[in-house]
Amino acid sequence: MGNLTIISETGFPHAACLFEYAEVKTWCGFKPKIPKFPAFWGYVDRSNRAIYIKKSIRFEIPDRTLQEAISILEEKYTNRWFAIWLGINCIDFAIEAAKLCELKVPEQKKLFPCDLIEDLKELNNSSNRITP
Repeated sequence: MGNLTIISETGFPHAACLFEYAEVKTWCGFKPKIPKFPAFWGYVDRSNRAIYIKKSIRFEIPDRTLQEAISILEEKYTNRWFAIWLGINCIDFAIEAAKLCELKVPEQKKLFPCDLIEDLKELNNSSNRITP
């Protein structure tokens, strides 16, 4: 069994995911190719986000499910249009990652990543600790 960790970052609101399985740790998030630009072509960001974690929650997920989720996300979000307010953004990416890992997700997306983490805890009846 591996883990899916969904994080909210400090500073400019951003969500990202950490996939851990076997001996692999893979960060994935969705960002515009021009940093902090409100609407532009996006890419799957693989940079380590650990130092930016404001809030996070971790779920135990089968390794195979995590591997398949990464592959699907990479294909679907590479060169996709990113739009902060009325389009596909980092929160949509994190929600899709959770869905692909068979977690329950909120019916309506909220604006801030910290809210997503709280929703995931509640919807999945999780005793997982939200950090910090």
